[in-house]
Amino acid sequence: MLSKNQISYIKSLHQKKFRQMYGKFLVEGAKNVQELLHSTWVTDVVYCTDAIENYANKELAIEQVTELELQKISTLSTPDRAVAVAQIAVAKELVLPSADKFYLLLDGINDPGNLGAIIRIADWFGWHSIYLSENCVDVYNPKTVSAAKGSLFRTHCQYCDLLELIGRSNMPVYGAVLNGANVYSQKFNSGGLLLIGSEANGISENLEPLITNRISIPAFGNAESLNAAVATGILVSEIMRRNQ
Repeated sequence: MLSKNQISYIKSLHQKKFRQMYGKFLVEGAKNVQELLHSTWVTDVVYCTDAIENYANKELAIEQVTELELQKISTLSTPDRAVAVAQIAVAKELVLPSADKFYLLLDGINDPGNLGAIIRIADWFGWHSIYLSENCVDVYNPKTVSAAKGSLFRTHCQYCDLLELIGRSNMPVYGAVLNGANVYSQKFNSGGLLLIGSEANGISENLEPLITNRISIPAFGNAESLNAAVATGILVSEIMRRNQ
């Protein structure tokens, strides 16, 4: 049985300030927890309702809980069998991108579901490093972790000053804008930085002058816009297709 203090501590990790204070975050759902345990990330404890043998590990703390207890500690209305507490990856010095690869730069992405989907897209296409502006939503937000579907544990996400990163990298910057060149006819280098802005505000004014190639996804219908994750998927797919 979970104590009141345990429940209070786990529920505090729903909030960014406590995740930062404790250096911990939540991973929810049986599949996501399995992804976590198969990664190199450090897991403190797994709370689960059944199939405890699936998480068997002599170095891992396992605590069986009831469905009601799981609901109390989860952010989900219908939690799926397990919630884990994991350690936030320690921030390292800024790692500059390599000239022969493509990297995602995310500017002001504020929807956690969108960010999780973008991380999953990056993992699918093998773009394993993502740089985020400081005003992006927290990658350890429970909604982001859930939407990433385990891809967070295979992707290096680093918050940094994008202005500094672009300046030091000396790589072409492909900025996703509304009035850019047609991505389907754009030529791409063997490496570069793909800059994605928020759906609401686009790319920040201080970053726009650093864009070397302004690109757009042409509309063939009447939809007003694409969300950041969908746009990222299309652009990354096209870049990969061109570089095969």
